[in-house]
Amino acid sequence: MSAADIAKRLKRAERLTAVQEQMRRAAEWQLAQTRRDAEAVEADRAALLAAVGASAHGHLFLEAATRRLRGLAARATELERIAASQSDEVREQGLAQKRAELNAERIETLLDRERERVEAMERLDGLAQRRDASLP
Repeated sequence: MSAADIAKRLKRAERLTAVQEQMRRAAEWQLAQTRRDAEAVEADRAALLAAVGASAHGHLFLEAATRRLRGLAARATELERIAASQSDEVREQGLAQKRAELNAERIETLLDRERERVEAMERLDGLAQRRDASLP
């Protein structure tokens, strides 16, 4: 394989590494957003409980508060499930990025070796030509 072919492979590997990094960042952003949503649900739940407990008429709205709390609990459970799934996705994207980086490093090493081999062959050719030139 020529140095030009290896250089093309290296460019592709570097592009893949960049894409993997973007995908990992997007997955991290989605996970962070889900966690913010879960925190907002928890804040709503705490505010509702505080409002019901602090109000003298809280017992009048107990049924509505119960329905709302059930809805918030269902949403919190859903967000926990989504966060767990997204956490796995972030881990997988991180591993994919690491694999892409290692592949790019291997190709870069291969390119360096190929360039060294070509330089050595050119030096040997240069030495061989000088000897031929000095012969009668």
